[in-house]
Amino acid sequence: MLSAFRSSALKSVIQGQGAFKVLAVVPSRQNHHHVISKQDRIETWDYVNSVYFGPERDMKNFPNPTQPAKHEPVRLGIVPQSWFDFMYPKTGVTGPYVLGGGLALWMMSKEIMVVDHYFWEIPSFWIMVYILCNHKKVGPQISKWVADKYEVRKHVQFTRPINMMKDAENAQLAKLDRLVEETESVKHIYQAKKEGVEFQLEAAYRQRLQTAFQEVKKRLVSNVYNIVLDSETLTLC
Repeated sequence: MLSAFRSSALKSVIQGQGAFKVLAVVPSRQNHHHVISKQDRIETWDYVNSVYFGPERDMKNFPNPTQPAKHEPVRLGIVPQSWFDFMYPKTGVTGPYVLGGGLALWMMSKEIMVVDHYFWEIPSFWIMVYILCNHKKVGPQISKWVADKYEVRKHVQFTRPINMMKDAENAQLAKLDRLVEETESVKHIYQAKKEGVEFQLEAAYRQRLQTAFQEVKKRLVSNVYNIVLDSETLTLC
C-alpha cells in the first residue's frame, strides 16, 4: 500500500486523475482534533484501492501474495526435505545430520553460539515442536486440548457476547416493529372515533326529530280536542 501511495496514487493526483484525500488528525487553534468522518475514510479507501488495483498495476511481475495450499515436505519438523535430497548423492544418508551437528559444534567452539542459561530454551522449544507435530499420541492429545481451550475461550470472549448483542438488538427491533404497528393503527383508531362521533351526532339529530314530532303531535291533538269541544258547545247552544 505504501508503494501505491508513492507511485501510482501520487502520479494519478499529479496528472489530475483523481482527488486523493490524506486522512490525518489536524489540530485546530483550540487544541482540538478534527475527526475524519466515516464517509471520508470510505471514499479514501475506495480511491486508494482503485489506484492500487488499477490498470497501472503490474499484476504479472507483482501479483498479490497467496498462501500455498500444501507446504513442502520437511524433516525434523522444520528442515525442508529438498535439502536432504540434494545432499544424499554426495554425503550419503547420514551426511546432513553430521553436517548439522558439526556446524553446531563449530559454532560453539568459536563462541558464535554461546551455551548459557538461556541456550537450552532453543533446543527444548524445537524438541517440543517436533513432539507435537510427529508424536502419534502426545501431539494429537495436546492439540485437542489446546483446540478445546481455544473453542471455550472463543465462545466466552467472542461468540457469547455477539449472541447476547444479537438477542438484545432483535428484542429492540421487535419492540420497534411493535411501535411501528401501533403508529400504523392510529389512522384506524381515528377513523373509528370519527365514525363514533358521527353516530352520536346522528343519534342526537334523530332524538331532536323525535322530540319535535312528539311536540307537534301533542299540539295537534290539543288543537283538535279544543275544536271538538268548541263544536259541541255550539251545538248545545
